[in-house]
Amino acid sequence: MDFDDPYGDSDISNLPPEAWAKSCDPSQSFEPDDFWLRHATPEQQAVAMRAWFLSRYCDPAHETPYNGREGGHLFVNGGPYNPADELSERFSGIVDDELIEEVVGEFHSGVGDQWAPLRWGAPDDYDEDFGLEVIARAQPLTNLNDRLRQAKAVLNLAGDPQAKQLAERLVFGAAIAALETFLWEVAHYLIDSDEDVLRDVVTKLPVFAQEQIKLGDLFKRLEGLKSHVMAYLQNLVWHRWDQVVPLYKVGLGIQLPSMKPFEAALVKRHDIVHRSGHDKSGNPITVTAQEIDELCAEIEKLAKSVDASLQAKYAPDPPLDDPGGDLF
Repeated sequence: MDFDDPYGDSDISNLPPEAWAKSCDPSQSFEPDDFWLRHATPEQQAVAMRAWFLSRYCDPAHETPYNGREGGHLFVNGGPYNPADELSERFSGIVDDELIEEVVGEFHSGVGDQWAPLRWGAPDDYDEDFGLEVIARAQPLTNLNDRLRQAKAVLNLAGDPQAKQLAERLVFGAAIAALETFLWEVAHYLIDSDEDVLRDVVTKLPVFAQEQIKLGDLFKRLEGLKSHVMAYLQNLVWHRWDQVVPLYKVGLGIQLPSMKPFEAALVKRHDIVHRSGHDKSGNPITVTAQEIDELCAEIEKLAKSVDASLQAKYAPDPPLDDPGGDLF
């Protein structure tokens, strides 16, 4: 299983409506209907099991602090959790044991037998202090190009060789951050400026479409609907491709290119940020100027693809000083 490109035939959105249990709250985690699961095809059963596990647990590299001295993660939120234990407890007797073992093997080979729990924030917890202001469709691409150019300019600084190595690692991490911010800004702008996009996100993306609401809260939720969606964007981990790609595809109507080119870069960025520039074995991380150039090129390629999709879907932005046309 490719953990960074789990869409296509393995996309949970390809499952039929009856795959979701009636009690399932998709804003929290995926829960399959057992009756449907028993009669589903092995392929659908595998997709459902993966989705169930990945909506509850994640690679500890994403959510868990690392103790370099002891050489392991600190599971401060509980765990570690072994896919073999969790999947067997939930699906044994419903799904064939060999298929469960097959999915467990995928998780073990991809990450290992120690997984961290996902932490879920309040869906309406939107913080204006950490919000965005994107006023033009082309602004995210412009911002991305500026951020990459400014980050790469650091490489021209002279100084101590160790300081230059640190600078290269920081620039590498900044490039990934620029990609994540670009994806966030595009989604934020479209949802904020286009009511049709907001409607598509709410009605088509399972995390919103299947959210349970008490009738007494209906008007309150309706009044704060955009804020509710923006809070989701604000709390989204923008390198969780299993969440970002469906958001773009189903909600925004944009098919993102494969995220596989960023798989190794994400691991390296994690080691740079969360392990003080060392891998999990304690070896120092090295970054070359060529790696940075190649990473930036891939980011720019993706951004141009997204921007081309936007140009095909939406009219060009009017000039910022355009009063909106003739008044008479």
